[in-house]
Amino acid sequence: MISVAAVDDHPMLLHGLQAYLSEHAEDVDLCAVHPSVSALLAEPVTATVVLLDLLLPEERDITQNVQRIRAADAQVVIYTSDSRPGIVREALDAGALGLVLKGDPGDRVVDAIRDAAKGEKSYSSRLAHAIVTDPRAVVRLTPREREVLTLIAKGKPRKLIAKELGISENTLPTYLKRVDEKYSRAGNVTASPGELAAFALQDGYIELPPDRPTG
Repeated sequence: MISVAAVDDHPMLLHGLQAYLSEHAEDVDLCAVHPSVSALLAEPVTATVVLLDLLLPEERDITQNVQRIRAADAQVVIYTSDSRPGIVREALDAGALGLVLKGDPGDRVVDAIRDAAKGEKSYSSRLAHAIVTDPRAVVRLTPREREVLTLIAKGKPRKLIAKELGISENTLPTYLKRVDEKYSRAGNVTASPGELAAFALQDGYIELPPDRPTG
């Protein structure tokens, strides 16, 4: 029997999967569902495989999430609706063995769980494989490059960006040139700073906080 736990802040979405497993996969037992990695690790982890959502509002560090679970001696399969190649690749580089999209059939989930239990990699569908093999998934941005692009995405002028980061305004083009070169190697043509920030947002390398409600 393969013992499985899931980390998802929308546990209701897992009820259908739990019903499918009980009917179609007698060797797989979804025994626990937690809203966060911290909740999962609050007690000794007995699961062989953990299904991990990428979108955890209180735990945004994907690499840390995967590594904490791996340190508890459980395999990780990403189970998510997030299709941004950069953030998916980050999870796989941190040690996750598989990727399953929440719209994939139940049998693909089972296959990924079984493969992970054996220490094997698995991608559940053509779309999942396409996300993992997207050339932009291998772009690697430094923390400073991410900071610069985040502030550009927020619409801040260069003078304010330099002041906020404590750097010279003249060094900003250097960071942007490095990012442009990385995306060019991934197949993109030379882009403007705004376009580079848009790429980083689309790929999951940077995020903007949600709009605050007004009124």
